[in-house]
Amino acid sequence: METHTDDSVFEMIRIMKATYEKDLSIYEEAFLVKTLKRRMAGINVNQSDYPLYLQENGDEAERLIASFQITYSQFFRNSLTFAVLEQLVLPQLLSRKPENGELRVWSAGCSTGQEAYSIAILLEELIRTAKKPMRFRIFATDLSREAISIAKAGIYNEDEVSNIRMKHLKSYFMKRGEAYGVIPGLKDKIDFSEYDLLDSHSSNPPDSIFGDFDIIFCCNLLFYYKTAVRRSIVGKLKRSLAEGGFLITGEAESIFMGKDEDLKMLSSSVPVFWKLRHFK
Repeated sequence: METHTDDSVFEMIRIMKATYEKDLSIYEEAFLVKTLKRRMAGINVNQSDYPLYLQENGDEAERLIASFQITYSQFFRNSLTFAVLEQLVLPQLLSRKPENGELRVWSAGCSTGQEAYSIAILLEELIRTAKKPMRFRIFATDLSREAISIAKAGIYNEDEVSNIRMKHLKSYFMKRGEAYGVIPGLKDKIDFSEYDLLDSHSSNPPDSIFGDFDIIFCCNLLFYYKTAVRRSIVGKLKRSLAEGGFLITGEAESIFMGKDEDLKMLSSSVPVFWKLRHFK
């Protein structure tokens, strides 16, 4: 990267922090530069002019921040991970729970809700065949207000539900014209809310009250941040996990997560980590 390019990027970071109280320096450099360039190309403003444009346009600052919020999601994304959950992790967790106990799940960075609904479907199916009565509650959070709004609505087009087994589609969705809506009974098991994983004043979503989750999903999100920020997020997630709980990440994140001494990777082929002990 040329020096003048560096200078303009640093100036954008400075403006966003000083004028709009938004810190872009938390993001991994390649992702930061790529996102900035995509935004500038989208409004046809060159790199040397963009800092001033940003300084003078609060609306553009909001749109820039929104462009860093990755909202792509998919039902049952990473089929191997969900197979391990269905066949190994969830049955093990349910067997540990007392009769009428509650299994608690946090979908962190839930985007438009597909991940949370996928987990809910698996749990509904397993609890139906369980030998003892059991409950579950899923807390699904994201920084994007727009993504949470879509998640709460729970309406998806035909392409978006293509990964769902036909029997699950018939059981947990209602046809709405050309789209499919999640049934109320499944929606009621999920609390969707806005939450910033970088909030230093809380260790878990306020709606969950005390954390202590049996499973936390944080998939395809950590690698967008710098190492120090990533460690801070992982520390929060570990503190929110119950002892013997499981942390699920994306495949690309398993390389650095596998070095964590507090977590044990169940298999080299799936990014599922078991919390070994209680720690502060």
